[in-house]
Amino acid sequence: MKRILYLLCLSVTFLSLKCHAAIPEDDIRFIFDGHLYLQVTLNDSIPVSVIYDTGADLLYLDEDYLKVSGQQDAFGKKTKSHMRGGAGNKDMIQVDIFIDPIKIHCGKLDYTNKITPVLRLRDIVGRYTDGLLGNTHLLQSPLMINFSEEFIRPLEHPVPAHLTEGYRKLDAKFEGNRIYIKSKLTIDAENVVDGWFVMDIGSGGSVSLTREAVSNLHLEKIPQARYAALAGGIGGGAEEVSLRASSFTMGDTLDNIVIEYSLNEKGAMSGKFCSGLIGTTIWSLYDIILDPENASVWVKRNNREATYSKSSTTHMAVIDRTDICDGWVVNILYEGGIAQKAGFELGDVILSINGRPVKDISWEEQRKGLGLEGNTIYKVKKKNGEIVTYTLYIKNQIV
Repeated sequence: MKRILYLLCLSVTFLSLKCHAAIPEDDIRFIFDGHLYLQVTLNDSIPVSVIYDTGADLLYLDEDYLKVSGQQDAFGKKTKSHMRGGAGNKDMIQVDIFIDPIKIHCGKLDYTNKITPVLRLRDIVGRYTDGLLGNTHLLQSPLMINFSEEFIRPLEHPVPAHLTEGYRKLDAKFEGNRIYIKSKLTIDAENVVDGWFVMDIGSGGSVSLTREAVSNLHLEKIPQARYAALAGGIGGGAEEVSLRASSFTMGDTLDNIVIEYSLNEKGAMSGKFCSGLIGTTIWSLYDIILDPENASVWVKRNNREATYSKSSTTHMAVIDRTDICDGWVVNILYEGGIAQKAGFELGDVILSINGRPVKDISWEEQRKGLGLEGNTIYKVKKKNGEIVTYTLYIKNQIV
């Protein structure tokens, strides 16, 4: 019953958003919350909420979604296999894979996914994610991603010239299912990264550098904040560092940008495949046209608020897991930050904030931001089951 109510609520949310803007029926509406949440139908009858990820390929389903909704056996036969761990600190992970084809209906588009891995996506992005959809299906033709009005529009090929009026063409290349953008990150006068960055709409961050990209930089004198993530990617935990960069130049130049770099020794963020990732904190500032046939990416600045100069004021980050427990799980914790000093640990479950149960805080309110500042009281459940109270004085950003 909880699952049915959740699907109904999510469907109403998408419907109400669609009613507020007159967009063509062929367009695919999304909700933006650090990621692009789309509603699709699997095998003609199963509605799911998926994240569109330009850094991925196939359809993936979440392990907890299958359990909570009782859909473990709804998609046919399964086997086990190994796959690359992505942004987490593992090279390979073992996962379940549905080997029967799954039909995907998205907007007015229909696809067939041949094999479907089962991952722990909600550990990374929270309870409102049932799965993830990559470029293999959604980017079979040119695509407009409009952050201004939150819709995706499949386009005809070739892209009509009038649609790119007012847009700027980026230096891009398409390799396999990934899109690379030539960009320049200036941390300071002595530390510049000029190279290819992956367009990663599956990442909610700004710019993330690989371990390899920073190996020749000299960042000792630059203020930094190190953090550990319980689930930093599909490959499990991660270690990262946040700092401020002078500027980032892609379509135009963004100044005073909070970035990250990886300390992972394994996984995608350790190696040489690119200089780093560009996440939705950056991409959401543009309306975008992707043309895979001509390896072209076009962007136009929109009026969305820029948040790339902001860093954490609680010195931690949480994941809403009220689908399986009564709270939000602490997924990121900064070394020496106010949360760690107060006693917070990775994996703690926040039950209430200032006396309000977090399970009563809607997704819409979470997306708008809680605006926490000053003395803030957290009721927390520790891993051993103990209930404790922590008070944070929320004021300063971590970097």
